[in-house]
Order: sequence, then structure tokens, then C-alpha cells
Amino acid sequence: MRKDTWYGLLLGLAFLLAACGGQKSGGGGGASPGEAFALLYEGNGTKALAVVSDGTSLYVAGFRQGTYDDGLQDAMVWKLDGQGQVVAQRRIGSELMPGYSSGFVRVNDRAYALALHGGYLYVAGYLAGCDDTNQDACGGYPFVAKLNPSDLSYVDGFGGNSDPGFGQRGVAVLDQTSSYERTYAYALAVDDAGVYVGGFGGTRGFVVVLDPNTGQEQRRLVLGSTDAQAKTHVEAVRVQGGSLYVAGHTNVPFDCQGSPTGPVAQVTMAFVLKLSASDLACDGGFGQGGIHYIQTAGDTEILSLALSQDGTRLLAAGFGGEVVAEGDVNLAVMGLARAWVLDPATGQEIASFPPFPDGYFYTQGGNCQPVQGNLLCADRVRGLRLASDGNLLLVGHVKGRVQAQDRFPGTEDGLTGSNLFFARYKVDGTRLAYEEKDFGGGTELGFGVVQGPGGYYYTVGSTTGPVGSIANTNPKAIVLRFGP
Repeated sequence: MRKDTWYGLLLGLAFLLAACGGQKSGGGGGASPGEAFALLYEGNGTKALAVVSDGTSLYVAGFRQGTYDDGLQDAMVWKLDGQGQVVAQRRIGSELMPGYSSGFVRVNDRAYALALHGGYLYVAGYLAGCDDTNQDACGGYPFVAKLNPSDLSYVDGFGGNSDPGFGQRGVAVLDQTSSYERTYAYALAVDDAGVYVGGFGGTRGFVVVLDPNTGQEQRRLVLGSTDAQAKTHVEAVRVQGGSLYVAGHTNVPFDCQGSPTGPVAQVTMAFVLKLSASDLACDGGFGQGGIHYIQTAGDTEILSLALSQDGTRLLAAGFGGEVVAEGDVNLAVMGLARAWVLDPATGQEIASFPPFPDGYFYTQGGNCQPVQGNLLCADRVRGLRLASDGNLLLVGHVKGRVQAQDRFPGTEDGLTGSNLFFARYKVDGTRLAYEEKDFGGGTELGFGVVQGPGGYYYTVGSTTGPVGSIANTNPKAIVLRFGP
């Protein structure tokens, strides 16, 4: 059969199945339907990008959109009680910090990651950037803030440096990967020995280790190439038992010192490094010399990491592709939500899910775009956590279309029409529950998930649809609750 003929049949079948009521939710018992738990809206819009819990409270991080006079974007941290009420909040804005001059340009600040450890709340993100304007007057810096969970006050003695010309006690501003390169802190993990921060700047990714008491930088590893077409991002970090797992995506292979070892490719592959947390040296028994790569059809990215309770499974999630074969004809379906199960000692891939096409989250329809005879979808698993019963909690978004490159990196603002999803899986890939959320035809995005107050599962993200009395199309940070 000719590829274009089979492609047409497959696409037509997908449209037919979708029109007949493709799967909206379900997957067999386990969790009650999700409900709106909290709306976090102010200024000209908000997005929630991360969530953690101490069992009694939720801590949510993201950003608020203001006006130019109001400082454009500010990083936000909200503390919610078990009823969804905001009991404390912290606005982290460059313009609010000592030393920031009224003559400086207005800038963007966003919080991307959270971690609770040792009685403190750590926040990582992006500070003093002009990534939504044509101005080159500010480069944008990664930051880590240390807060008291009780009232979200800054912790004295941590950070306070003023490298950009201003600073705030309780906030450590990190160096850029290179001078004047916008540099973002996307990922965060903490133990007694260090604060581990991952992200990217320009074309390269990085991982930095900070002193957990002072915020001073102790070690740094920069990954990838300075080639203008190169792209390396660190999207997730996890630390356990003296080992540091670092994951993300790249289009150029690199060695354990971060130096490129091959040419720049057209598509990205996912990677996981296993490093010593003490000196960032590679564990040579993991993958190929300490690095494991995952390549599927089209771009492949890891956006979140977790470790099983018994430490025998390393869990990664993001997106990748599948090739569907019929006789001598192959069709690549790219941009599918994916999760991988790896051996944490060797990096060997044990399983991946959900299976495609049978067993996928939903029936493919018009959301996937034809690209050179193949299909390009825009499904993502953005958040991955372990529940108390050892099962996996996944959150992300499906059924959207990429309309443009993200204006604000890491926020998916180039995506439209998607639905937020929440799913539960066993570690072996058996699906326990799946549900989508759509607030009246808007764009719903899911970024973080955690088990929290009352044993419920909580997801955070945003919607442009109507929520309660807020009917505008601005993004609105949302917290959803799903029953255990």
C-alpha cells in the first residue's frame, strides 16, 4: 500500500472515531472525577507551573502578568490550606528588590520549580529578563529563593548577592551560562548537602549545586554546544543516596564534561545523566559512560523525573513519537505524551507507556497536524510524582496545536486548544485512571502534580476558559483536586 493512501485512511479513521466520541476520561476505577479546588487569579493573568505539599498545605509557584508600569511579570508563590484558601503568598519581583532603579527597564520574573526540605521551601526560576520585548538591556538570570513555609517570608543568610545590580536577602541570583545570555532555572532538588538547580541559557543546559544554607555556588556543569543551531535544556533533577539524576533534551551529543561529541541534529533526543552529587562526576555504569539517550520518532524530551519508593525504578516523562507500520509502509506519529521506566543503576529501559495506538490516552483526531506525510501532535506529560501507594501520578495536556514558538520559555504559551489531563499508572505501565479537563473551550495546560491534604491528588496549571465569575480569555492559574 502506498504511504499517502494508508496515511489518508488512518487520518480519516482518526477523525471518524473522534467524531463518534473519542475517549474523554476513564481508565478503570481509582480516582473520583476532578474538581476545581482553587483559582489563583490577579493582575492581567496567572499561570501555575509547580506544586509541592507538606501533607497539610499546598505550595504553588508560577507567575502573574502585570502591566509595564506594574513590572510586566512577577514570580509568585501561594500557600493554600486544605480548603483551597490562600493563607500566604510571596511576590518575587525584580522591581521590588533593594537596589532596583526606577530608571531600569521593566522585566519579567517567573517561578518554575519548588522543593521542600529541612523545614524550608525553595523556589527556582527566572529573574530580570526581557524575553517578551526587543530590548537587550537585560539578560535574565536564574534564581533560587529560600522561604519559611509558615508565612513565605525570606530566610536571612541565604543569597542576597547583587550581581545584576540589585538583590534581596533570601534570593540567590546565579550566573548566566554566558554573559548576556537569558538563562532559566527550570528544575530543583534539595538534600542536606546541596541545592541542585537545572536549566538552560542560550544553546546550552546547566546544573548548579548551591550551599543549602548560604546559597553560594559550589559546583557547575554546562552541557552542549555553542553552535547557533544547538539546543540543550535541563528540565528535571532528582537526588537520592548521593546520586544526582539530570534529565532533559538535546540535539547534540555530549560527554560527561558537557563537551559536544557529535554534530548538531535536526531533532532532539532525551537524555538522563547519573552524577555523583558531591562532585558532579559521571557514574560510568549508567547508560554509555554515565549518559543514557532516548530517541523516538521526531523530537523526544524528558520534562519530569521521579524515583520509585523502593529505589529500583527511575521514572521519566515528557513526549516522543511512535512509528505505526502496515506492511512496507511506516507512518511516524510525533509529539505523543510518554513515560519511561528505567533501571536507576544502568539506565536500561524497562518499559514505556502509554502504548500507541491501542491504549493511548484518547483517539487521535484533528488535533494532530500533517507534516511531510507524517502526523505531529502536541501532547505532553509535564509533571510526574509518586503517590503514597507507590503508583504514578501524571499531569500534562493533550489535543492542542502548536501555533507559535513559546514567547515565554517553559510556559507553553505557543500552544492552543489543549485539555489538561490527569492520569494514574502502576509502575509497570498499567493504567488506573485518566481524566481530561476543559473549561469551556479554552486552552488548558497542566504542569505539576502532588498528593496533598486529605490524601487527594492535586494538579496545577492554567486555563483561558471561564472560571466562576472570571470570564475573560487571560490565562488563569488553577488547582484541581482528584479523589484518591
